[in-house]
Amino acid sequence: MTLSLLQHLRETQGAGLVSETTQHFGLGIDKATGFINAALALVVGRLVNLNQTQGTSKVLEILDKQDTAALWQDTDFSEAHKELTSLGGLDDATSLQALNLVADRSLKAIHSLEQTASLGKEGMSELLDGQAEHLQGHFPDWIYAAAGLPALIGAAAYNTVKESVASLGSILRQAGDAIADTASEVAQKASEVTSTAVDTASEAASSVADKASEVTASVVEGASNIAAKTSDATVAAVAATGAAAASAAHLAGDAVHKTAAAAGDTVAKVGTVASQAVKEPASFFLRALPWVAVIILIILGLLFWKGCQQQTVPVAASTTPASAVASTTSATLVPATLSLHTGAHGELLNCQGTVGNADLQKNFIEAVQAQFGPATKCDLKIDSTYATSFAGLAGLSEALGAIKASPNTSLELSGDNVVVNGPDQTEIAKLIDRLKALFGTGVTVTAAAPLDAATAVSNSVKAATDALSSIKATDAKAEDVIHALNLQVINFPTGGAALPAENKAVLDQAATLIKAIPSLKLEITGHTDSTGDEKANVALSEQRAKSVAAYLVSKGVNGSALTAKGLGSSKPIADNATEQGKFQNRRISFALVGAGS
Repeated sequence: MTLSLLQHLRETQGAGLVSETTQHFGLGIDKATGFINAALALVVGRLVNLNQTQGTSKVLEILDKQDTAALWQDTDFSEAHKELTSLGGLDDATSLQALNLVADRSLKAIHSLEQTASLGKEGMSELLDGQAEHLQGHFPDWIYAAAGLPALIGAAAYNTVKESVASLGSILRQAGDAIADTASEVAQKASEVTSTAVDTASEAASSVADKASEVTASVVEGASNIAAKTSDATVAAVAATGAAAASAAHLAGDAVHKTAAAAGDTVAKVGTVASQAVKEPASFFLRALPWVAVIILIILGLLFWKGCQQQTVPVAASTTPASAVASTTSATLVPATLSLHTGAHGELLNCQGTVGNADLQKNFIEAVQAQFGPATKCDLKIDSTYATSFAGLAGLSEALGAIKASPNTSLELSGDNVVVNGPDQTEIAKLIDRLKALFGTGVTVTAAAPLDAATAVSNSVKAATDALSSIKATDAKAEDVIHALNLQVINFPTGGAALPAENKAVLDQAATLIKAIPSLKLEITGHTDSTGDEKANVALSEQRAKSVAAYLVSKGVNGSALTAKGLGSSKPIADNATEQGKFQNRRISFALVGAGS
């Protein structure tokens, strides 16, 4: 029999989705479980339908890009949305966010399965063809209608779906009961081992690293023995193991005198021992076991750091005046930036920014791709005058996941300040609370202020001018010039194409650099927001692009090196649901000819 994708998703994603939906959207476990089961069935049904109607290549493309928008495209979703909203007890907007969250996790899980098993096109087609036998007779008709599949059941089968919907909740409750039954046994074992650790630590000040490893190994072994008796109790064993290890490490930490290298060896050993506590988890709940190693690593790392901090290290007196030192600190650097916007289905419309080094660039891009797919592009420029750190980096990936789950939302990061915006201010307030928790106290998160077009234009012109000033004509690179040009906002008058005076200084600088790069072929594209007639918008956006090209030609740029076109509102970089979004969509973009804009 073919693997059931629905069951696979329940087992690999069910617990995490229950946790996320209860935490993010305030659902009870029963409602969350019902909602998730229905949503998972919809995802599988849509993939089956797409495989039948558009081919396996389309399915593989959606999986590769984690494209939830393409998953629901060309589907009558009104009835399904109503049913899902009722299942979860949510409002329409929140229901859509929760569905996109389930779809995103599902696509990632199926893509991982396809990659791990090396299914390829033929294998994926066979897998999807076999899903009908697992779906038939288990769900109400509206799920099949929304998925675009033939009705496979009658109304009487609704009782079956209720039983299926309750399965995850039942598993959770059974596991909880088993954990409660064995918790006292786990606690007793942990207490015994911790008591031994107290005695041992007082005698082992000269070799704390080795003793910490031995004590932790003993704790893990005790937890593993209990886990062997009942796999459902492993979660409790994990908790008790972490507590016992923390107590032992705390006592041992007072005697720290060894070097950081010795501490590192111990941390590595502890991670290895903890990872072997349970070799074959019996259910998806046991996949939490690697967190044992993480908990111990964090506790020991902090304690060793504290011990090392208490040791006095002689430092040579500085001959540099204090004022000179202050001038070279990161306080003089421009704050690192990251700007991104999501569309109506949580898809990424635009991502760009500037950072101080390749490490931060890599960290930002990895966080973006972790949420929006490995093929996602983000135009992040490296500039040594910008900062190389962000205080909320540890929570960035999950924060972007929250942004993705909030359609038509923007995030503007500048240094350790984050500004978010969206059409529903109630939802934005909830999102801000979530981001504050993820980023921590080192990052300030606020809602966007009302649009101040004049200030936005002024700031953008300054940023573009500064960037162009840093480029030397003797070694100018095309990508640097284009990046600088795209920093400016050209705020044309409503309905007009006359070039604003404040932008002419920017174009004057750019013209000098463009002439110094004979091979540069520049594509200038005009864009509008979604207001008004699209045909008129396309014509207006083209006129504005040609206005910019004409000005550059008047400054000596070869006209044959320039191409001007207008795309109207067809390529937004922000949502058109807010005034700030519309303002950003009314733009002129610059690109190499043939590179797109």
